[in-house]
Amino acid sequence: MLSKFIHTTVAACIISTSLSGLAQARETITFWGRSNQTSLELLVDAYNKSQDKVDIKLNMIPGESMMTKLSASIAADSSPDLVSLDVSFLPQLNGAEQLTDLTDILGNRDYVKQLSGSLKTIGVYKERLYGIPFSAESSLLFYNKKIFRLAGLDPERPPETLQELREYAEKITQLGDGYYGFAIPGTCSGCLAFTFLPYMWANGGDLFAKEGAESIVISESNKRTLAFFHQMYKDGLMSPLSKADSSLNDGFATGKIGMVGTGAFTFKVFNDNYPNLEYGVGYYPGEKKGDWASFAGGDALAIPLGSKHQKEAIAFIDWAMSKETQIELLAKNGFVPTRIDASDNRYNREDSRFLLATKALAKGRSVYLPAFNEAISAPSSPFLTLIQKSVFEGDIDNALKTADQKFKQIIKMSQE
Repeated sequence: MLSKFIHTTVAACIISTSLSGLAQARETITFWGRSNQTSLELLVDAYNKSQDKVDIKLNMIPGESMMTKLSASIAADSSPDLVSLDVSFLPQLNGAEQLTDLTDILGNRDYVKQLSGSLKTIGVYKERLYGIPFSAESSLLFYNKKIFRLAGLDPERPPETLQELREYAEKITQLGDGYYGFAIPGTCSGCLAFTFLPYMWANGGDLFAKEGAESIVISESNKRTLAFFHQMYKDGLMSPLSKADSSLNDGFATGKIGMVGTGAFTFKVFNDNYPNLEYGVGYYPGEKKGDWASFAGGDALAIPLGSKHQKEAIAFIDWAMSKETQIELLAKNGFVPTRIDASDNRYNREDSRFLLATKALAKGRSVYLPAFNEAISAPSSPFLTLIQKSVFEGDIDNALKTADQKFKQIIKMSQE
């Protein structure tokens, strides 16, 4: 009897141990994402709970150091299995051949066909697909409806031309008591690319041509746009924060700045932190009514060379890009889906601002430039210097010439 009891107990322990081992046999997948991409934790947590085969370990990397850390990890054969990147950095990584070619694996997926033109293009290098944009960002002109009413402006009608932008800014600034009509994030290069470059596009200008191989920054269109905003600053229509601040969301939300450019991601920021803020959104206008622009940005999923779990990474990408995930996780929580067929959903229909952001994304543009960080996004980039010297100091001709020289040097170095 005792012998039978012992054998039964041992067998039960063996079975229990085996089942416990099976329950814990989840493959660990390393996933790097940039620290200011707030949708990642939401996605990873939901995915880990949705299945029992893999456990994705998310490591949030500061955006400014992502490229350096990622390139170093690939060179040392210690790269993460999956990475989320600002779409603007895809051309640089593709040019350096540091990402896995996804063309034959994902190229025919339905969600790839549902990407907007600019977002799909920026993930392609030499007609091969390397990055899948999963969370979109369109840039928009935000305006404070309460301030508009105080200034006698229609709170449902944002400016549709640069001249109207100035007229609105004048009326708001005339309120006195610390009110200013307009502001730009004058010390943040990446922010300016997102929120100032669209004015140049809307006015017929640009920085680069031929997929980043040629500088075209010197143009009459760009000169007119820069001169317009310098005059705005000179006439005191811009908040002093423009020259000193890198992020104006808080300044706008506190109710003293009438209009400021930012991204669709700010919907969630404002709704979570400033639920009583009454604001509207519009497009970045040009000189002529009907001419407008938006920056189409966001984050893309990619698989670095050296990934030890490509199959599992692909499974996560498929899940993240499914229509259900794009709607029930991203759109539901205030993020803009990248799938065009997911943009018209019940959550977006509850807020017309989301529909406007989606339309902006469809028409929006991205900067295809292998040396994006050096030319645009770096803290001391030529683009930042161009805006600062032009808008705040009025030295427009020299600023354009200097930017052109610097851009050409950076392009040449990136091609060597």
